[in-house]
Amino acid sequence: MEISGDRESVVPPWFPAGQSEASLASRNITKRVVDQLKTTGAEYFVWDGSLSGFGVRVRATGSKSFIVKYRAGVGRKAPTRRVTLANVGKVTPDQARAMARRIIGDVAHGGDPASERSRKRREATIREVAARYVAEYVRTHNKPSWATEVELLLKIHILPAFGATRIGDITRADVSRWHAGMSATPYGANRCLAVLRKMLSLAHMEWELRPDNPAIGVRLFPERRRERFFSGQELRAIGEWIAQAEREGAELAHFILATRLLLLTGMRFGEVAALKWSDIELSEGTIRLRDAKAGARVVALNTQAVAFLANARHADGCFVCGPGVGDIPLTKGSYHAFWRRLLRGSGVTNARPHDARHTVATLGAMAGGTAFTLRDLLGHKTVAMTSAYVARTVDPIRVLSEAVGNKVAAALTPSRESADVVPLKRARVRS
Repeated sequence: MEISGDRESVVPPWFPAGQSEASLASRNITKRVVDQLKTTGAEYFVWDGSLSGFGVRVRATGSKSFIVKYRAGVGRKAPTRRVTLANVGKVTPDQARAMARRIIGDVAHGGDPASERSRKRREATIREVAARYVAEYVRTHNKPSWATEVELLLKIHILPAFGATRIGDITRADVSRWHAGMSATPYGANRCLAVLRKMLSLAHMEWELRPDNPAIGVRLFPERRRERFFSGQELRAIGEWIAQAEREGAELAHFILATRLLLLTGMRFGEVAALKWSDIELSEGTIRLRDAKAGARVVALNTQAVAFLANARHADGCFVCGPGVGDIPLTKGSYHAFWRRLLRGSGVTNARPHDARHTVATLGAMAGGTAFTLRDLLGHKTVAMTSAYVARTVDPIRVLSEAVGNKVAAALTPSRESADVVPLKRARVRS
């Protein structure tokens, strides 16, 4: 078994002490040998001791694949080709060795499998590559909410523009023109570019469908951060509309509960939609989010949020507001429709559901929240879920949460004199 890097023979640090490369030259590639191959921080190759050209490629990332190497022609001046047979784990070493023998036999009869594969790969369309991207990467590596958005961006923006284009034909100029054509919506254009760039990165680095990534170097549009939070008057208007909607019927109860949780806790919509009763400890006044955007965290519930949750119906299933609750499922689309209805009824304009989170951040800053407590209140950073940490942080966060809850509840309750809150002053807090 021979070990080599791209340009020169190397002995990786995982070799047994004192064991030379020459002493391993007669060993064959087996499952045990492959399992022992470790990441060294640089790409290297391990060649079989009995079948010339058959080997394992270990990337700097640690991924492993079976390969076969040969010369396309006669003599030492003939170009060297490498063909990836399969990823380690997809086939056994013996199966990969049999595949390598077939390719070596083809080469002996004048074939050039690497060039033929390269030609076929370049003929694959962006639509075909996108299907592989979704199946092999998006649905296994991305969170469900982002996976859904990726598939939507592919369907609406990327495939209509490039679906029929061959993967080997798309250029940086093509990508740049396409991105520039969406300048009216810079945020959306940048998200589309990010999806295309990731897909082309996989096509280049992992699948070897093209020699480069043409989306690299395309400049993003500047994005102006939108700072919007609800004033006391707007919160009162929202509270009045919610009260009226509750009197008219219960079919929107889970939408209303979701809205109150957004306003009282600053949780993200996806966190509220995925919230289960098993995540909530009303006696402790906490929610334990195990799969939040920024990592697992504890949400300290204020008194108002606890009261609304305690009064909510538990018989609709395991979710608080999400799947199986109510006649109309709570999804991103259905909630935006509800939100538009809320805005029309309350008279509040130019507002998004995420602005509830900005409002909580602003009120928290006004109530004396520090950068540390606001970070934990909003879940901006992954927090280690240890009992000692919870005991240390939940109490001060709850104090801050109570202050926010009191202000929001006062504004949402039109009948109370305390609803006449002081207008909010701008407080720059990232949410």
